[in-house]
Amino acid sequence: MSGGFDKLKDIGAQKIHEKTHIAKQHVQAILHESFDGMSRVQFLGFISILERDYSIELDDLRAKGLNSLQSSSILAQSHSVFITPKEKKNNKMRYLLTALFVFVIAVSITMMNDSSQMEDEIQHIDNTTIENTMSTIEPIENINQEMQDMNASLEDNSSAVDVNETVAAVAEKVIVKSLKILPTVSLWMGYIDLATHEKYQKLFSDELVLDTDKNWLLYLGHGNIKIEVDGEIAEYQENKNLRFLYKDGILKKIDTEEFMSLNKGRKW
Repeated sequence: MSGGFDKLKDIGAQKIHEKTHIAKQHVQAILHESFDGMSRVQFLGFISILERDYSIELDDLRAKGLNSLQSSSILAQSHSVFITPKEKKNNKMRYLLTALFVFVIAVSITMMNDSSQMEDEIQHIDNTTIENTMSTIEPIENINQEMQDMNASLEDNSSAVDVNETVAAVAEKVIVKSLKILPTVSLWMGYIDLATHEKYQKLFSDELVLDTDKNWLLYLGHGNIKIEVDGEIAEYQENKNLRFLYKDGILKKIDTEEFMSLNKGRKW
């Protein structure tokens, strides 16, 4: 076994527990190479924490532990309840776009009817005024010119509400919120619901989608990732653990001290 593992044995389970906050029984199980009492995801998370906190490599221990664990039931348990099916999101977008289209058509028809009614009323008023004051008004040529100017002005202003502006204003309200973790290589990640402080962890290499209606603390095993927030993708290339706060739809990179203050003084 590697020198890093020997170093852990010399330190002892109690001191490792106090520094890393890993449960003492799990530390003892790792030191005795007894892995049956933990899941595959837990084991990999503990190894990552030990390597980070003591600046050691535990590749041999990791390989031995993975070989002894049964993965069939563990993989089923590791799927997050917060993954949103892509098909459901696509259906939601279609419903929103359909509703938007119907709204625009209704607005257009309403404005056309109002405009037509307004022109009829103005035309009626103007004709009555001409008949009552014919004897005192300027020659008919001048009246015709004034009427033409008035009608042209009414036609230019008949669409007082710009349909395109209405569509743009409605479209701005159709915001598809998203929070996706996109690792470039296999990634262990712990995530904490800030409302309940319930903890989850997952080892994955494809995308992980989290519920955007919740606030999260994120703890990533490495920094070679991409994170998508509301369709905008940020890319990170760092050879160290990363921590983030997702609150009120905004993702913020934080340091260890701020993470611990939000996590009741715990590193994880």
